[in-house]
Amino acid sequence: MLSLYDEMKSLSLKVDDYLSTYFRKEPQFLYDASYYLIRHGGKRQRPFILINSGMMFGASLESLLPAAAAIEILHNFTLVHDDIMDNDEERRGVPTVHVKFGVPMAILAGDLLFAKSFEAALNLLKNSYTHKQVVEAVKALVTASIEVCEGQALDLKIAESKDFPSKEEYYNLIELKTSSLFKACTTIGSILGGADEPSIEMLKEFGRLYGLCFQLVDDVLAVTGDPSITGKPVGNDIREGKKTLVIKYVLDSVSERDRSKLLSIIGNRRASNEEINEALSIIASSGAPDRVRLEAKLISEKAISILKNFPKSRARDMLINLTMEASSRSR
Repeated sequence: MLSLYDEMKSLSLKVDDYLSTYFRKEPQFLYDASYYLIRHGGKRQRPFILINSGMMFGASLESLLPAAAAIEILHNFTLVHDDIMDNDEERRGVPTVHVKFGVPMAILAGDLLFAKSFEAALNLLKNSYTHKQVVEAVKALVTASIEVCEGQALDLKIAESKDFPSKEEYYNLIELKTSSLFKACTTIGSILGGADEPSIEMLKEFGRLYGLCFQLVDDVLAVTGDPSITGKPVGNDIREGKKTLVIKYVLDSVSERDRSKLLSIIGNRRASNEEINEALSIIASSGAPDRVRLEAKLISEKAISILKNFPKSRARDMLINLTMEASSRSR
């Protein structure tokens, strides 16, 4: 039996072949900008989750490809616009879209990706799905799109505030900003698989929990990760003043001296590399990254317990393996 990595790689190649068909149009410079991030990697875990959620209930991989493409295109749309708002200069080991093509073209590229995600979803009508299934799948895509925007708006508002969000407020933020797309994956997959309503709701909750776990680990990697593995510069969240749960836990636990030092660096876009390294050292020694990792692990265990309610299948076990890996990943 193929390992999780091999399964994801195999599925990724199929999804990538299908994805490329949406970007062979004119004007080429616009489609090149839109396809740029997709072409430069990504784990394709959202298509992986969507496809396996559908296959759990009997849908075929090929019939699910339009939905998998829709969710991956929508995900990349959010990345393009997020990078502009966050002033990020690198993603997946390459310059971000706005750095490579300029801000105006990056905005257009993101807008095109947003439209293309719905074009892909509507191509489900060419397969054997009912109109009701396709409408429900598109509704899930719309809901995710709205929630991502709501989450991004909250993130901007939190960034403007001098105060850190409470733990509950932060969980609400990442549920909107991150979990929404994972919920869409499991919802769309189970709908297209013909699952009953209780099963769809269970898979939706699995997607919500998986998204929380994924984002918490992302926050940890932002201050502890290896850039050569993650493809993102470590410490960028500090310069941008991201008020993550990791940073909150650090500030709640360190000495007043270290707290003052951190607060002078967090959100300082002109902070030197030496200052960023000093902040990273304080964070690493605080124990906060391990504390957040533990929270992510407990959430992943809840997510796995939901999956174990379903009959054993290769697709179910792939989702279990992915969730087990999510809380311990290094990229």
